Amino acid sequence: MNLIRKLKKTYHIFQSEVAAIKLGQPAKKLKIIAVTGTSGKSTTATMIYHILKHAGLKVGLISTVEAVAGNKNIDTGFHVTTPDPIQLQKILREMKNKEMEYVVLETSSHSLDQGRLGFLKVDYAVYTNIKRDHLDWHKTWENYAGAKALLINKLKSDGKVILNKDDLDSYDFLRNYYYKDAKNPLNFIEYSKRFDAADTDEDYTGLEFTFEKQRFQLPVIGFYNIDNALAAIKTAQSLGLNLKTIADAFKDFKGVKGRMQIMQTEPFTVIIDFAHNADSLVQSLESVRNLKSVKRIISVFGSAGLRDVEKRFAMGEAAATLSDVVVVTSEDPRTESLYEINSEIIRGAKRSGAKLVKRFAVHKEYLDFIKEKDYIDTKDEVEIYSFDEETVNSRFDAIDFAIRIAKPGDVVITEGKGHEKSLCFGKTEYPFTDQEAVNKALKNL
Repeated sequence: MNLIRKLKKTYHIFQSEVAAIKLGQPAKKLKIIAVTGTSGKSTTATMIYHILKHAGLKVGLISTVEAVAGNKNIDTGFHVTTPDPIQLQKILREMKNKEMEYVVLETSSHSLDQGRLGFLKVDYAVYTNIKRDHLDWHKTWENYAGAKALLINKLKSDGKVILNKDDLDSYDFLRNYYYKDAKNPLNFIEYSKRFDAADTDEDYTGLEFTFEKQRFQLPVIGFYNIDNALAAIKTAQSLGLNLKTIADAFKDFKGVKGRMQIMQTEPFTVIIDFAHNADSLVQSLESVRNLKSVKRIISVFGSAGLRDVEKRFAMGEAAATLSDVVVVTSEDPRTESLYEINSEIIRGAKRSGAKLVKRFAVHKEYLDFIKEKDYIDTKDEVEIYSFDEETVNSRFDAIDFAIRIAKPGDVVITEGKGHEKSLCFGKTEYPFTDQEAVNKALKNL
């Protein structure tokens, strides 16, 4: 860690502690369930929150998507997982004022590495998985996993660690980290889709599985959500809730905005998801492929600027392997060239045998193109279309195009933006949501 990062971390810890003292040390009156991982954090955190609320417990939520204290929703800003140190303490104070007993806190590797949690102590450290991500900041997977492992240092003396046994690399890494200080092995809990979930089933209505003879029904899609559900179940069990109460809670779980969010199912399906690295993209597209009666998958995605460059090629490879049409577009290019970002994704897609059909530099070029009646080839090979304009038009046009070419039985899935409310070009955040873009495109048909 260089000097600037050390100073920034020290400053964040100082900010957090000053704010905590001024606000009466709100975290000391709360039981905090911290959830971290590469993918599944928001969904797992929201599942735990939903179960506890259903069980009648007083619980708040702080996640990438929203912060909820009682019946009040709190905006935490653009592209934020864990709020800044002062805002976090203010939200915790509001939770305490509303007499919350529990807080479910989604926790990012950046917040841990940068000291944004200060000296806050947690009752649970729940891990979903640790894949390759954020290497622009952490440089190596080991550094990234090490930042995630810092959450274990924040456990109270009787705190518990909950790990995904199926994610072998992170399981071994974190278990070794956990045991190196000879912590109580009774405080170590693991879950496994391979060993814990039986009789699994999935269709457009959701997921079903059996855990310890209890049948669970989840009205959300995405087979990987069984992992998230098991993490939530194990956490809730550890808090003393019985399986029937947990199963009843899952029946009316509404999912998380922008996480495998179904916008329509007929005559073709449109889904909005948040996958923004190769591993989560694979999981997302494989889940769609496993749904019944899917004809073609049309994937719409990009890769963020000023972030891990190497994942772009891998995302292109994954999309071309699991999609029938790949539509490449913007996902917060920031100060990088969108054309260059998309070119790296296209290079990966070509590696998987896909064919580049058309690149659109400006909105007018796209409008002229769609005047043609037969503007998409129907050959067996996977086709790539790229939208390279340095404005929000690039993403709207990509979504519009994907929906225009969809036929009955197809699935259009947009990736990488999920719940977010803006697109960043240069240093400016422009208002944009995939939900609004999808609805507008559907009306244009």
